[in-house]
Amino acid sequence: LGGVRTIVRHPVKAAGHILGHKLEVIHGHHRRVRHMPPKIPKHPMQDIDQNMNELITYSDLKIRWQWTCRFGTSRMKIARHWTPKPNTFPQVKPTCAFVWHRDMPHLGLAAEMPAKGLWSKLNKLNKFNRQDLFAVFKSSPLHQHKVTVGDLVQCERLHDREAGEKVVFGTVLLVGSKQFTIIGKPTVPYAKVKATIEQQTLTRDMIIFKYKRRKKQSKFLRKRHYVTMIRIDEIVVDPAADHTDPPPPKPLRLLDLWANRWLDPVEKQGIEMVEGAYGQLVPKVAELYDGSEHQPGTYHRRGLTSCYRFMPDPQHTHWKL
Repeated sequence: LGGVRTIVRHPVKAAGHILGHKLEVIHGHHRRVRHMPPKIPKHPMQDIDQNMNELITYSDLKIRWQWTCRFGTSRMKIARHWTPKPNTFPQVKPTCAFVWHRDMPHLGLAAEMPAKGLWSKLNKLNKFNRQDLFAVFKSSPLHQHKVTVGDLVQCERLHDREAGEKVVFGTVLLVGSKQFTIIGKPTVPYAKVKATIEQQTLTRDMIIFKYKRRKKQSKFLRKRHYVTMIRIDEIVVDPAADHTDPPPPKPLRLLDLWANRWLDPVEKQGIEMVEGAYGQLVPKVAELYDGSEHQPGTYHRRGLTSCYRFMPDPQHTHWKL
């Protein structure tokens, strides 16, 4: 019975009788055995004395067998927090401050991007080398990295990715070079970091020592984290480009989403296609399920979006850390 979900609430506070917020928890496989053994049989299918053709007898024995053991409260995992979401409508547009080093110190408000036509002119004249750019980007909700082109970065595990794949990170907090600095407020909307996955590996062993005094209890634990090694290929800064991410492509059938991968060309040949509402060909299974996300951040976690975005990026979709 492991993995059963239950709705619980935090205890009521003594002052004011305030009801705590609601939680959804998943009970683990560790159960506390009650001192109330079930009547025979231990399993409904093992009964030979009772008349199992009677519905009441079968239901009664099934319930007694199912709830023989209780779930331990010390082995619960929080599945979802029901907390009120902030009202951010309309959503705040990301902006930034473009500062030329020759104009330092600047006392007024800095422009969001350089003067019109100046950026393209600098690109044509090769006034700055893109290899000299550095950026501060986020690879997870908690981790930031300051990188330049060619750096090898250890970040949190990117799910469903293999060595050699190309990834793009869209949450860039700061971009700088010898000539200018772009400060994100909170992010730089027209900057991205492109990288290649070098390896999916484990970190070194971390030794954990647990000790209980006056009880002669102690033990050593070894722990290793999954990490992803990425190589920075390019830092893209293009004020003229559209920085809005395209919608993630919908899978052609349910196996696409359940298997956490895109289908091979051979597998796509057997998919039955029908004519949609607007004359385009759509898979027949779209009549049952159109491939939309059942909860925010599903495609983002599986790497099916155009780039990775995390808080405080306004375009982020992940719903938990």
